[in-house]
Amino acid sequence: MNIRSLLQIKRRLPFYLAALLLAGGALAAAWWKTQYAWRDGYGDEDMSYFTQADPRALSGGDMTVFHTGFQPFAQSPNNLPWQYEAIFEDGDGIFDKNFIPGDGTTASQVSNVGGTRRRGLGPLFNASGCAECHFRDGRVERPYASGDEMLGMFLRLSVPDGKGGWKPPEGYHHQLHDRAIAGVPPEGKGHIDWEEIPGQFPDGETYTLRQPNFRVTDLAHGPLPADTIIEARTSPPAHGGGLLEAIADSTLLGFAEEQRNDPDEVSGKPNYLTDPGSGKRVLGRFSLKANEPSLRAQAAGASFNDMGVTSPIYRHEGCLPHQKECAAAKHGGTPEEPELSAKQLEDLTIYLQLLAVPARRNLDDPMVLRGEELFQQSRCNVCHVDTVKTGDTHPIKRLRNQTIHPYTDLLLHDMGPGLSGRPDGEATAQEWRTPPLWGIGLTERSNHHTNFLHDQRARGFQEAILWHDGEAAAAKKRFMDLSREERAMLIRFLESL
Repeated sequence: MNIRSLLQIKRRLPFYLAALLLAGGALAAAWWKTQYAWRDGYGDEDMSYFTQADPRALSGGDMTVFHTGFQPFAQSPNNLPWQYEAIFEDGDGIFDKNFIPGDGTTASQVSNVGGTRRRGLGPLFNASGCAECHFRDGRVERPYASGDEMLGMFLRLSVPDGKGGWKPPEGYHHQLHDRAIAGVPPEGKGHIDWEEIPGQFPDGETYTLRQPNFRVTDLAHGPLPADTIIEARTSPPAHGGGLLEAIADSTLLGFAEEQRNDPDEVSGKPNYLTDPGSGKRVLGRFSLKANEPSLRAQAAGASFNDMGVTSPIYRHEGCLPHQKECAAAKHGGTPEEPELSAKQLEDLTIYLQLLAVPARRNLDDPMVLRGEELFQQSRCNVCHVDTVKTGDTHPIKRLRNQTIHPYTDLLLHDMGPGLSGRPDGEATAQEWRTPPLWGIGLTERSNHHTNFLHDQRARGFQEAILWHDGEAAAAKKRFMDLSREERAMLIRFLESL
């Protein structure tokens, strides 16, 4: 049996079982055709339903999927060649499975390893696998509650370096590692105390926002300086990354040029940085401050910083000189044979590049249609750009020349002092990358909550909008000046994305 046949069985097994449980083939066929079913074309599927679909629904071009079950962000696009489907499956396995601590051996030292080796967790870490932070390829499953452990979120620590930039506090990493393998002390435990801030719309409706106040306890290497900047970072959803990667630099720079002399003083800018893989100066587009240039760099960086897993990009363990227990811990690889192999990093990268985008829904709902008009009238779409075309140079041809609706310009924008964190590359403390909005209306279905923004402070769409300031202040004011019914319509539109 070849790999194509095995993959078809693996992907379709749930539906074979369902067919047995349903009373009759007609019912089985009807269920198979629903929007809850995966579609596996392996390069030769009839794609005519795309041409018949409403173009507004195709958020990811022909990388759109109509699966709206409980895993809308975890789907491969229809009609992939079976070779790519095989790589997607391998990358999915790396993404979903946890790493375990090293045992002092490398993969080549162990005979009959079998399957995919996942050794090398830590010694210091925040999560043991990608899916711990990106539940079902979306946001974290359980948002942070005061006093609980931070899962899918961590604290960044920084102090001024005296040169206008920042550096980690003495004795600590820039990312506080709150977990460690046996025998190694974690760096500390982060806590958020929420402070309720009351507010009122012009029409009299009241609201409250949550302001985070950070504390770090159980510090392993001495107290933090008084001027330490503490910022929480939570995991964004992973779908559609390949399409964002395929947008030409010139398109993003064009958005910045269009925003010059904007009447609301919107002025997006790119974040330039050094690619850790090539050493070249490039434009960033991933992570919350656009401080990662590619999905390969993003995957390697998250593996290293969040899980302590080395790779062909980050080959050496991250133990600081004084962290003796960390340095003495057993490894899962060497600089020559890192814990995440070149093949695993490639599979994981391609998996992230090929994660499909869920289709937009409720296109003809009158409230949605009116909400979309209000979204544009409020000029939210200046930064959350609705329609973009990808470039023609991405290594994966399927990602080229796609007309997509990501609702982002991938640029940095000053969001005001209320969301101030720390500088990152050329991003100032108050500047954040415009997050894509595609699929955001399925967050609760996938991740069981609607906590948004970089530190989960917003408990829903409305609170997320009300935290906008700086370049977004005028758009927020227009939202606040709407009637209660109109605000609900705008939110209904966001729920359709």
